[in-house]
Amino acid sequence: MHKKTSLGLAISLSLLVMTSPSAFAAEALASGAAASGSAIDLDRVEVRPQLESQTRAVDLKRSSDAIEDAVSSDAMGVYPDKNVAESLQRLPGVSVTRDQGEGRFVVIRGLDAALNSVSVDGIAIGTPEDSSRAAPLDVIPSDSTERLRVVKSPTPDMPGDAIGGAILVESASAFDREGRNLRGKIEASHQQLSANTSPKAAINYSEVFADTFGVALGVNYQNRKFESDNTEVEYGQFDGGDEGELFANSLQQRKYEIERKRIGANLNLDWRPDEDNRYYLRTLYSQFDDAETRQRTIFNFGDGEVTALGNNQYRVDDLPADAIQKRMRYRTKKENTFTTSAGGENRLTNAVVDYKLGYTRTEERVNDEMEARFEYDGDDLGATVDQNTGIPRYTLGDARWMDNGNYDFDRVVLSPKRVDDKEHSAQINLRFDGDASSYKFGLLGRWRDRDVNVDERELRLGPAIALSDWTTASPDHRGGSLGQGMSSDAMRRYWAQNGGRYSARPQDAGGNALTSLEEDYTASEDIFASYAMGTWDVGALRIIGGVRVENTQFSATGNNVAVASNGRSFTVTPLSVSRSYTNVLPGLHLRYDAGDDWVLRAAANKTVSRPSFGDVAPRVGLSRGDEEVRIGNPQLDPYESKNIDLSLEKYIGSTGIVSLGVFHKSIDGYIVNTVSNNDPAYPGFEVTRVINGNKATVKGAEFNWQQQLAFLPAGWDGLLVGASGTWLDTDFDPGLAGREREDFTLPRASKHVYSAHLGYEKAGFSTRVAAVYRSEYLDSLGDSGAYDIYVAPNTQLDFSLDYKFTPNVSVYFEAQNLLDKPLELYQGVRSRTLQNEEYGRTYALGLKVAL
Repeated sequence: MHKKTSLGLAISLSLLVMTSPSAFAAEALASGAAASGSAIDLDRVEVRPQLESQTRAVDLKRSSDAIEDAVSSDAMGVYPDKNVAESLQRLPGVSVTRDQGEGRFVVIRGLDAALNSVSVDGIAIGTPEDSSRAAPLDVIPSDSTERLRVVKSPTPDMPGDAIGGAILVESASAFDREGRNLRGKIEASHQQLSANTSPKAAINYSEVFADTFGVALGVNYQNRKFESDNTEVEYGQFDGGDEGELFANSLQQRKYEIERKRIGANLNLDWRPDEDNRYYLRTLYSQFDDAETRQRTIFNFGDGEVTALGNNQYRVDDLPADAIQKRMRYRTKKENTFTTSAGGENRLTNAVVDYKLGYTRTEERVNDEMEARFEYDGDDLGATVDQNTGIPRYTLGDARWMDNGNYDFDRVVLSPKRVDDKEHSAQINLRFDGDASSYKFGLLGRWRDRDVNVDERELRLGPAIALSDWTTASPDHRGGSLGQGMSSDAMRRYWAQNGGRYSARPQDAGGNALTSLEEDYTASEDIFASYAMGTWDVGALRIIGGVRVENTQFSATGNNVAVASNGRSFTVTPLSVSRSYTNVLPGLHLRYDAGDDWVLRAAANKTVSRPSFGDVAPRVGLSRGDEEVRIGNPQLDPYESKNIDLSLEKYIGSTGIVSLGVFHKSIDGYIVNTVSNNDPAYPGFEVTRVINGNKATVKGAEFNWQQQLAFLPAGWDGLLVGASGTWLDTDFDPGLAGREREDFTLPRASKHVYSAHLGYEKAGFSTRVAAVYRSEYLDSLGDSGAYDIYVAPNTQLDFSLDYKFTPNVSVYFEAQNLLDKPLELYQGVRSRTLQNEEYGRTYALGLKVAL
């Protein structure tokens, strides 16, 4: 059994701090004074990381001309959350999708992460995803950044590819600090499921020389080992049952053992020779290595004779032995992102000119992915399946399936992958300032190249492998037994010695060619943009109006792979496409300072998002044996959205805010996947293609409140509170045949997203409890409502405690996923669980030093 980490420590610490802040702080100070034999100067041990980061974020929002929200580090460069994506989810209208329990993709106002633009220090970054434009934000360590901004309604001088929003990641300049600054931290984190303790460390240095030249650099490292328990189910129509009655044809128990390494480094140089001239160099590098072992046991109950017993219970007779399978997969995914930019700003006699050259490179390498597959060898089995719970429960009449010695070798699947994404950019802006107005003009060029090579092949000819030689103890799994365990180390050692002895069967030649070539493509995308924008101040009203024009030149190459029905032969036809289109994007923004710290904002603009590379690449994969066709669509048009935003903001001193916003988006050409069984070009085949659907609409409201309760009596005036909520109403027409009369919500759009935090800072203590709730959302569409996939509601609860011993040294404790909530997907209805993945709780203890 795994070691258990008690939740009591986190709860008791939280209750202790929240119950009597004044007494707690006083007792701590008194004990510290007694130990040292001298009084303690409160100013010397004051710690306010939450308040400082909140103040900086409020200042960013208040000074912005656009509608935006921000997350900022405190004065020591520390965030209230450790992960960039999870820091952003605290903002109103922002949620995240998770990978192995960690926030990865950011969803703004319910729109797909692929509809966001993500930039680092003003340079757009690519994505290691092989087909999507969505940029993962867990690959950028938060210790390498200074500010995170989410612009929800960009002004004309910003790139227009931001229907969801623009995520601006900014690294630190030496001028963000005072004088010399050196800080470091070390941390050990413990994951409940794996019982592993993992290290993390970071060091950052900055200094300004002669008040003109600044250097800021940082290095950070994390090596996290953890596990997750996953159960997945596939449902299909039950033959002979009532209409719409679905049976769990297949059930899988999966055990993941993961080691994730993150390395980040940044170097920023600034030269400010005088007040009129500035020059800079920004560089950021991040490396993300994900070594993953996956064991899974598969029960294909649908292969037997299924009889309904009533009350959602079924008997399975004559279940063939090979319906039970075991598979062991190992792969190391290496992703790295590098961005650099150099530029400057010069104040001329009558104008201000700024300019920038940028380069970004994103790579993914999966060179060693392999999966060994085995099938149970024994007598036919009997089983029962109970579908009265979310995850079906099952029993098997024979326990010999648990013994690895009863399995025969089936095949080895090798799946290497390579993704290269590079972009060069250049931009220049010219601004003329008047007494109450300014005029700004700019040019931007972006030249992006992308190369994706996804290979997969099955090898079935070779020596039989005895799975018993790879046997380990049965892995712990919250969802049930996987039988005896399998060692990925033993598998890799065996393959290193014997891999050259395996080959493909002749009848698999076509299938291997299909899986090796159909996902491959190269693409080139050149974007040329220009804009003109004016800003006018009329009393307390600021008016910003202008237009942006973006021309896109796109070309790509891919393959048309057609496999013969016998699988022994295939043909490959190269495909290429090129096209050009122009988008005109007007925008009008109003900001009214109503006095008494009230600000009213309004915006009306047009934004665009380009199709994902994998959707628009010219690719055709045809499998005659499976009677399936997958087709890319080079004629896809970009999404275009007309947006209206209104917000009312009340600033409470320098640290607090109450805001309410409403917004509306009307999106033309929303892109969806379609499946057809009557395509005239492919009679008798199931054809999957991507098309521009009809109009989609997003309507919503956002509320945000955060404040230090400084008006409370002494001791309680260190309380910090915050709450935000987003309410969405989405609708779109995917153009699916047979479902014309149905109403659909946008995929990945939760109807409700709420977050709240309660913190306390006094003397040397800072503590925080934070929760985020995201309601269910549609993940993907099926042939009918019974096959639509949803992600269940989820609540994340985290706790942190920081104590500052001296002005330079502090310790902290953090607890994540305190509610131990799983990731859950269901099919059609909530009672039909499709996937349940559990991660357990994670605890961290660390030390911070600042000099």
